[in-house]
Amino acid sequence: MQIISDYNKDTRTHKPVPGSYEWWYFDAIDHNGYSIVVIFYEGNPFSKKYIQALSNGVNHSAEFFPAISISVYKDGMPLFYSFVETDSTFAEFSSEKIFGRVGENIFTGKKTGDMISYTLELNQTLTNGERISGELLFTTSSGSGFSDPSFNQDSESTHTWNLILPKCKVSGDLKIDSLQPESISFNGVGYHDHNFGSEPMKESFDEWYWGRYHFDTFTLIYYVMNVKGEWDNRAWLIDQDGSVLVLDSVELEEHGLTLFGLQSARRLIFKGDWFEAVLQKDQLIDSGPFYQRFQGNVLATLNGNLMKAEGISEYIKPDRIYSKLFWPLVDMRIKYPGNAHWVQKSSKLYRWTW
Repeated sequence: MQIISDYNKDTRTHKPVPGSYEWWYFDAIDHNGYSIVVIFYEGNPFSKKYIQALSNGVNHSAEFFPAISISVYKDGMPLFYSFVETDSTFAEFSSEKIFGRVGENIFTGKKTGDMISYTLELNQTLTNGERISGELLFTTSSGSGFSDPSFNQDSESTHTWNLILPKCKVSGDLKIDSLQPESISFNGVGYHDHNFGSEPMKESFDEWYWGRYHFDTFTLIYYVMNVKGEWDNRAWLIDQDGSVLVLDSVELEEHGLTLFGLQSARRLIFKGDWFEAVLQKDQLIDSGPFYQRFQGNVLATLNGNLMKAEGISEYIKPDRIYSKLFWPLVDMRIKYPGNAHWVQKSSKLYRWTW
C-alpha cells in the first residue's frame, strides 16, 4: 500500500483499468453519542452490477458506478442507513478541485493557509420515504501533509491511502425523517481519508482491518492488511501538531465468527515507545457477509498516564464480494438505478439488513 498525506491529491484520480475504484471517506463522533459515516464512491467496489459489467466487458469502468453510503448511529444503534448507486449522469467528481457529488449529496474541500475545511451537504431520500438532510463542517487548523517516512511506501502499489484529516472538529445540523425522527446539532470530532485502487480490491489484498481512535491531543490510526498470506501491520499516534509516533507492533486477538461465516478479531494490542494500548471492539454496528464496522474503546498508557478513547473501525474480506451466494443480501442493501428491491420499500424490513 502507498500511504500519503496530501490535501492537494484529494481530487479525482484517473481510473482507466476496469475494476478500479475510489472513495472519499468521512466519519465523526458527537459528544452526545451520535456518530456518522459517509462514503462517496466512484467505482463502487461492493456493487454486484460492477462485478457483472467486469465479467461482460461492457461499460466496466469506475465512472459508470458512482455511489454513496450514509450511516448514522446513536449510542451504537443505527438511526439511518442508505447505500445508493446512481447512474453516472447523476454524479460528478473533479480532477481539478476537491469536489464530489452523488445525487444531491456533495462534498467540497477548501484550504486557506493552514486551515483546511470540508463541507458535507446531505440530501438523501430512500424508497421507503426515510430522509436525511443537513450540512456538516469538518475543520482543522493543523493542516495536512505529514513528513514521517513511514507514510510513503511502495509507490508502485495498486492501492493508495491518502490520510487527509486524522483529527478535526465537526459541527453542523442534521435532520432525519424516519421511524425515529431526529434533529441533531452535531458537535464532535471527525476524520477524513481518500482511497484509490487501480485494480479490483480482491487482487490487492485478502483482508484489511483499519480504524481511528481520538484521544484528547492525538489520534491512534492503524491498518492491518493480509496480502497473499503475509500480514502488514502498521499503526501511528498522530499528535495535534502533526508529529507522528510509529508504533512497533499490532497484534490481533479474540477472533469471532458471525452468522455470515465472517471471522475477524475483536481485540487489538498496540505497542510502541512509552505507549501500550488495548482496543476492544465493543459494538458491531454494521455487519455483512464481507464487511464489518465496529464502535469501540481504547485503553492506553503513554509515559505512564492512563487514557481512554472512543472510535470507529472496520474489517473487510473483499473476495467474498464476488460470491453469488451473498448477492441476494447485497441486493437488499444497495439501491441500484431503476426499481428498488422490495425490502427497501419497507422501513422495518430495510433496517433488518443492518
